Amino acid sequence: MNSICLYNYLSLNILLKKFKIFLLLIVFSVNSINVFSQTSSLISTCGDFVSGSAASWPYVLVATTIDSGVISQGSQTYTINVTSLPVGGANFRVYKTVANGNDFFGNPVPLTLGSNSITVPAVTFDRAVKFQFSSGAVEFDALSLNGVASTCVAPLPPSSTSLISACSDFISGPPAWPYVLVATTIADGIASHTAQTFIINITSLPLGGADVRVYKTVANGNDFFGNPVPLTLGSNSITVSAVTFDRAVKFQFSSGAVEFDALSLNGDVTDCISNTTATQIEKNSVLLNAFPNPSNGDLFIESNDPIESLEIKDLSGKVVLKMSPKKTKVLIHTSQLKNSFYFVSCLIKNEWVTRKFILN
Repeated sequence: MNSICLYNYLSLNILLKKFKIFLLLIVFSVNSINVFSQTSSLISTCGDFVSGSAASWPYVLVATTIDSGVISQGSQTYTINVTSLPVGGANFRVYKTVANGNDFFGNPVPLTLGSNSITVPAVTFDRAVKFQFSSGAVEFDALSLNGVASTCVAPLPPSSTSLISACSDFISGPPAWPYVLVATTIADGIASHTAQTFIINITSLPLGGADVRVYKTVANGNDFFGNPVPLTLGSNSITVSAVTFDRAVKFQFSSGAVEFDALSLNGDVTDCISNTTATQIEKNSVLLNAFPNPSNGDLFIESNDPIESLEIKDLSGKVVLKMSPKKTKVLIHTSQLKNSFYFVSCLIKNEWVTRKFILN
């Protein structure tokens, strides 16, 4: 009787374990589908592509047209990161008009898994440039045309933002320049001699725009006010060159209604940005945020714990940048990197955490 009970008990345990494994597989599958649906798109379902007139090239990405005038003369580039190809593969080719107005069709180029990119060089005449694709069953998780990221792929979480008027890094200034970022003062002594730099990535400007100007003291102690410089959407930066005397340097802003998602002063990243885009990893409560993304300039990396090591890899897995910041906020200058897709991996609390970002 005891043997029978033990057998039934063991059988029940085995069935329960199998059932748990089955449930885990279901959960994993559902989560995989959710992640997949949030991070990839098909050419056939992406509104960036128009219908082609040739049956063998049914999907077309229009880079520029003759009607665009002088803009059409610039170089035209598309980049796509392919995650899945149909059976038999897929190709793309370049269509363009040449100086005499005739059509030119480039040779078919096979698409490959990973990053695919082509640039049509600039010319001195108005022209059309289109990228034609042989199949709509190509799946991708990133696409950009002339530096503009596609909205076909589910967007990243809303950007973290802050207003100048709500950021305590700024102090009160004169009426025409009411918000001031103090880079250094005469009291800082020799530290004030070094170059002074601010970088801000602007996501929204007030109606009528906003300006920034430099205030500094010169060698004889007199005040110097630079000319107003209009702020623009995206990355804005000013560097005041190093000197050999104690001085003050301040960056003055004409409006507090400027919204930004990244700000640094002499390499120190602001605490004004809210962490709404950060992803929480429940296992070890590791938080890592890379912004702005896509980026057309510098990249800001932020964690709630010190980043021991940091690596940036391209799509081939090659390490293109490596550093050991040992701090929670890092500013990375990306001027040495070409426009493409990258992975930034950080060692935090003995765990490597990776984020993907696009450099336009």
